[in-house]
Amino acid sequence: MATFPETERYIQFLLEQLAGRNEHHVFEQIAFQIALRRLSSNIVPATGPVSAGGDQGRDAESYYTNLPHELPGAGGFVGRATTEPWVLAASVQKPPLDGKIRDDLKSICNRGEPVRRVAFFAAHEIPVAARHRLQQHARDTYDVALDVFDGQAVASMLTQGDLVWIAQRFLDLPSALIPDEPAEAQPDWYRSTLTALRERPGKRLTPGALSEVRDGLRHATFDDEARVDLPEWLGYIGEFIDAGEGELALRARYERVLAVLRGKNSLDGVEMDIRAVVEAALSSERVALLDDAGQLLLYWGGAWLRHLGTTNAEELRELDLRLRQRVAVLIEATDSAVYPVRKASLLDVAARLYLHPRWPQVTRPAAGALPTPQETTRLRRAGEMVPDVSPASRPVDVTEAMDCLEHLVDLLPQARAFPVGGVSETFQMFAPALTEDPRYEKIRDALDAAQADLTGDSSVAARCRDRAMAFLRAGRPLDALHELHEVKINWWHGDTLRGALLTMRMIGKIYGDLDLQHAARQYALTAAAVAASPAGQEHEDLLPAALTQAMAHTHAAGHWGDALALGGLAFMAHHLFADTPEDYPSHGYIQQLDFHASMVLLSAERFRPALMPALRELADADYLADLDEHLPLIRSSFTQTEQQFIQNADDQLTGRPFSDVGAHRDLNFAALGTTWRVQCDNTRATVLAAERFTAAVQISLAELAPHDPLLFPQDILVRVITGTPLGGGDRVIFRPNNHAADCTVILSPYSASTDHTAFQRELSATVVHLLAHLSARPTEAFMSLVETTFARGLLHKLISGRPYDEVAGLLTEAHYDTLRQTAMPPWSDTAFQPPTAPQLAQPTTPGPGYGRARALDMIRDNYTDLPQVLSETLPRVLADPDTRAGLQELREEGWLDWQILVALANIAANLRLQQASPGSIPRDYPTRFFQTPESHYATALPLNAFTADSLRAQMNVTLLAVAQRRWNLGSAMTTPNLQAFKELLASRYGYATDDVPHRDLLNGAPDERGALIPPAPEE
Repeated sequence: MATFPETERYIQFLLEQLAGRNEHHVFEQIAFQIALRRLSSNIVPATGPVSAGGDQGRDAESYYTNLPHELPGAGGFVGRATTEPWVLAASVQKPPLDGKIRDDLKSICNRGEPVRRVAFFAAHEIPVAARHRLQQHARDTYDVALDVFDGQAVASMLTQGDLVWIAQRFLDLPSALIPDEPAEAQPDWYRSTLTALRERPGKRLTPGALSEVRDGLRHATFDDEARVDLPEWLGYIGEFIDAGEGELALRARYERVLAVLRGKNSLDGVEMDIRAVVEAALSSERVALLDDAGQLLLYWGGAWLRHLGTTNAEELRELDLRLRQRVAVLIEATDSAVYPVRKASLLDVAARLYLHPRWPQVTRPAAGALPTPQETTRLRRAGEMVPDVSPASRPVDVTEAMDCLEHLVDLLPQARAFPVGGVSETFQMFAPALTEDPRYEKIRDALDAAQADLTGDSSVAARCRDRAMAFLRAGRPLDALHELHEVKINWWHGDTLRGALLTMRMIGKIYGDLDLQHAARQYALTAAAVAASPAGQEHEDLLPAALTQAMAHTHAAGHWGDALALGGLAFMAHHLFADTPEDYPSHGYIQQLDFHASMVLLSAERFRPALMPALRELADADYLADLDEHLPLIRSSFTQTEQQFIQNADDQLTGRPFSDVGAHRDLNFAALGTTWRVQCDNTRATVLAAERFTAAVQISLAELAPHDPLLFPQDILVRVITGTPLGGGDRVIFRPNNHAADCTVILSPYSASTDHTAFQRELSATVVHLLAHLSARPTEAFMSLVETTFARGLLHKLISGRPYDEVAGLLTEAHYDTLRQTAMPPWSDTAFQPPTAPQLAQPTTPGPGYGRARALDMIRDNYTDLPQVLSETLPRVLADPDTRAGLQELREEGWLDWQILVALANIAANLRLQQASPGSIPRDYPTRFFQTPESHYATALPLNAFTADSLRAQMNVTLLAVAQRRWNLGSAMTTPNLQAFKELLASRYGYATDDVPHRDLLNGAPDERGALIPPAPEE
């Protein structure tokens, strides 16, 4: 069974997905159900059509009851009721939310009945500082109290025993993720323990008694109702401390610190406990005491960040270093051959000490910027102690920590009894900070294997999922994708298949967020196909939501005809497999389904009415009837002009609306500086092949992105056809084009008799062959990157369980015939530019192989050598007004002097070659030319050969030679895109900026050596 932290993290992830699926209504229901049980029982939903004023920003509001005054202390409805008017508002909008909350406050407080308090629920996390500002704004502007419950708080509440059903119902939380014990208090044992302590004849200071007091103290610390007993429990734990400084006293000090910090948001009176435990640990050999000291020191650092206590960063750092030194001594003194478990335990403690922040270098937030310890419901190591503090502002000693972890995992085969759970949890938490270390994968895999030996592959999947969540919180979706793909594999069997299907939907969601909609669609459709299969029949309830997700990705890709048809399938699946299908509000995906389908029909109705007959042919009749009832309610709110509509679509979609209509179908996306424009005939087999290809390219680019494939920034024009290449030739046929990569891709059509292995091999080989031609890396270097991605599981990521054509082949030949035979005028004369997700933007860091010092040395050589090579021609060029004007023109275009010299020298080399008589050309030409003084030649070169246009043309040719000679770059294309090459060199290889001090080419003659650069100083 899952632990509370695991469940909380998973729920928080699910909450964050609601915004992407436009499931605001689902979150409203969640907030309403929580409010009924935690805030007040006398509330009702506040709804209403927009035409009647809407809900006025209120998602629920209280009604009057006097029963709490008449029956004080009563439980049930009366105990939870409120007598003051208050309102609930909820939002799935992504941060920042200041504007949204301020607008809701304005709407709530300026319209409807007066209120005294507003409770705002958000699906995403909101920094404490922002909450405080908003609360102050509510008090100052409207004289109302504002409570804000962000995604972390909501997730924490949804793990509690009496609320977890809400997560099951509205977020589809799997049963396996319900904690194995109720999060709610156990009043019987608690009250009996407290009663026994109150009635005891005398103090009982034994280890067993300490355990009982510890349990009661922790319960009073975390339970709101029991917290009133906290002072009493602190008195009981204090008895152990007052009795002496032995082991029980040190354990009691640890508990007292945690209780005061978490229960009272303070360190008053307990900093001496921390110092006492640390000082005892510094002379102890007990691993447990050293671990306790390290944990207390970390909690103390978290308190310092929150301006609690009297310590400072220097004391925290000093104590951390002293503990490290003590543990290092014990590690050195422990023989791993005799005591492998002790050695591993000490290495675990040492690793976590190295992961303490270097406190004097930490940027300390302003007071109140971080949540209080009480607001932070679970203090996890390091990450929870400093929430919302970026890793960059809390540096840790990664190398030393990884040294310890590597030593530890090397010991695991001998230390079979070592409990890996703690070190695994630490590794999970710090994964985003550790990935840059080259040993990351070795340590990760070793810890995963150790966990698998103990609890099976499903536990490895859970670890991967936790790492994925950490990467997502750190804004690193590409790393999260890798971990989730591992989850998919390890959960791909009966007992955990449901988790695998939910994970596939998460993978699809991340691809969608990266604007890789065809990859996203593939994963959503695979989840739907498996849920609909005999193997997944226990999970048929997932089918409607999976199909709805596929519809959303199809809609985002601009294939609105397909989206409407998939919506009809999702609607049918809902009525077949959903619990209480007529209760639409309890199924959040219905709102998303209706939103996208309504947008398809309303936009066609207003801007392209000729499409309506075809669209009505595509969708399920029952679904259309349902939509026909819904559309009149929202038609009046659809007020966009066509220009506004297409502008919004261009901003939000990866393809223009209805780009699946007509004789040809377009598939567009952008990533890593490339813009892909895939086109195919609008027939079923060809469309599925084109989608299969596009999804595979998108998945491959996501995998290659962290390794920098060095793609040329250009358009990729792909025409997909089905069949077999003539004579067994290449499946990618390039067409001459100096302005884009232009090719035809030939793929085999899918059929029931297709050999899946050969089919997948064809697809992966085709994609790799094409991508290799789009990279500036040498072929061998690019293929090395490809091998790395395959070693990391690219093949199983491309497959996603079943062949694409099988899972995506839900629509009939007639569907494609209808779309192909329907004509639609274009939306705009301008080319559509698909968006690029920030994580897949073209890199701007220095490119592979670039070294600025070496580049400047070569430029220095140009200024030294080339004026001598042109010793006769250069003065004539500079003296001729027309030629000089051409050079000035190039300068104004951004040319650097060394680039002008290179172009001049190469033109001169070609002219000298033309002047040479047959048989007189040396074998080492043009090297010989650049080593020969120009005075050797009898014939002067014509100045009309050095026009600006000639220099531009020459530099385009020379560009490839410069890239090859300086950085070992090139292009596998017969007709390379030279402008793209130049852009790549300018953005990543300093081509447009690297220069050295030199005499001005146009205004300063070469020196007596014939050079434009001073000689190097003598040593």
